[in-house]
Amino acid sequence: MTHELARRRFLGLSAAFVGAGFLAACGDGTTTVASSRAGSSPVVGGEITYLNEKLIDGYQQQSTGSWHVAQVWNQVVERLFYYDADGKFVPHLATGFTQNDDRTEFTLAIRPGVTFSNGERLDASAVAANLNLLGRGDKERGVPRSAYFPTSYDEAVAVGDYDVAVRLKEPFGDFIQKLGAWTTVGILAPATIEAGLTDQSDLSKIHGTGPFVVESWLPSKEVVLRRREDYAWPRADTAHTGPAYLERVTVQQVIEPSLRAGSLRSGQVDIIHYVQPAEEPFLSDGFSLIAPTFFGSVWGLQLRLTAAHLDDVRVRKALTHGIDRADIIETNYPSGAWTEAKSTLNAIVPGTLDLRERFAYDRDLANSLLDDAGYTERDDDGYRVKDGEQLSFLVYPSVYITTSEADLQLIAQQWRRIGVRLEIKGTDFSNYNTVTAQKSVPLYENHWLAGSQTEMWRWWHSTQANQFKEPGAELDALLDTLAQGKSDAERIAASKDVQEYVIDNAYYIPVHEFRQTWGAADRLRGLGVDGLGLISFYDAWLDDAETKQ
Repeated sequence: MTHELARRRFLGLSAAFVGAGFLAACGDGTTTVASSRAGSSPVVGGEITYLNEKLIDGYQQQSTGSWHVAQVWNQVVERLFYYDADGKFVPHLATGFTQNDDRTEFTLAIRPGVTFSNGERLDASAVAANLNLLGRGDKERGVPRSAYFPTSYDEAVAVGDYDVAVRLKEPFGDFIQKLGAWTTVGILAPATIEAGLTDQSDLSKIHGTGPFVVESWLPSKEVVLRRREDYAWPRADTAHTGPAYLERVTVQQVIEPSLRAGSLRSGQVDIIHYVQPAEEPFLSDGFSLIAPTFFGSVWGLQLRLTAAHLDDVRVRKALTHGIDRADIIETNYPSGAWTEAKSTLNAIVPGTLDLRERFAYDRDLANSLLDDAGYTERDDDGYRVKDGEQLSFLVYPSVYITTSEADLQLIAQQWRRIGVRLEIKGTDFSNYNTVTAQKSVPLYENHWLAGSQTEMWRWWHSTQANQFKEPGAELDALLDTLAQGKSDAERIAASKDVQEYVIDNAYYIPVHEFRQTWGAADRLRGLGVDGLGLISFYDAWLDDAETKQ
């Protein structure tokens, strides 16, 4: 079966809240926002400043992957395939592929005429070296394997100048989709791939094929991107060919949301990531809110069956029926852009079911379930108690997004009404993944991308991320069926079984659909956001006519 398919001075930032109007226009291929005025045409040149909530101090590809880092990496490093804004899986550095019926052997056709930013050629040997490092890692160098690759990965070999053969030890129906799954499966220059962990972590030594190169970086503070003048292989979802319009993009870390918003409003910067939902309805003329949906999970809570109290399905169901999602949307997301979750995935993902009736807010039902589970006594604070133990749960707000703490605070208030205590405990970026991985931590947020439904296999299977900790043989079997689906139709059908299982057994508590958000000055035109919620500055340009208004 064949498929064609320098360091720079930091800005003085003033604290002020920004208001804004809503704009999230979906087109064919890429969500394009702030389109040009009538009669205006793209202008070559200019520099912009982009405020990101978080930058990091090490960029080894497989070890990165947060929403913050991905928005920068996406400008420098490209993938063999990508998901456009409509969720279509499209070739880019690859031009097509073949696969056998067992889904154990694949051949990739590589795009000719592409070079890395250090001048090395993109060819079959370069791609094979990338895939082998992604699929195997390198323990001697301390380089991890990619979590997106199946553990059955065997090897990739060049079988011509521009053809790569890939073998798996066991069938994996969705392997090709993993080659476009996220920024952490990008294709890097051989010099980068062959380097040690220290150099692979040094952003200034990362050589990709993207339209921008790293001019300078200050770890955890700033990244300056410069247009690559010889770039000539854009994706099919772009509006022009040749080099990017913008000459330079300066990305700076500003953690405080009000500082980011105030800097945009005052004209000190051109675009910011993560506009706080409470600020969305108040953006004034001259600014745009970019808030497209994307192919990923809803914001929700994964329940660890190994934690205290959660081995009882009645308790798990009480927790999900004890959440008033309409209240969360009305209180925390007043712009109208956000909606309640229908299932485990955003509604745009093919095969997403509408299971809202199965986890709807029902305070009486939640109380009844907890009574039946034996939590009938109350302590002096009004929380339920059984055998002298308070019905209490711990959660760490996500460090990767800016909205989770406000959501969790409302959930804590709602659960208190049914006698359940939610303890919200903060941690920092460097410790978050470690503390949340413990089996005793009962709740863990999910708000990740899912270009393919098989991401649920990666999140939940006992041999993978295993976020439920003890998912059980029945769920593992459903997830195996999902991962081995040989067609979109098979994977969609299998994904529905998985959705129903985790909802009916209250392994997962869906709350609301999740969005990536940006605020941008209207003079910044041609921004694009793809199907995985990744912004692109390739088509972006500055409209001088808008500046003079």
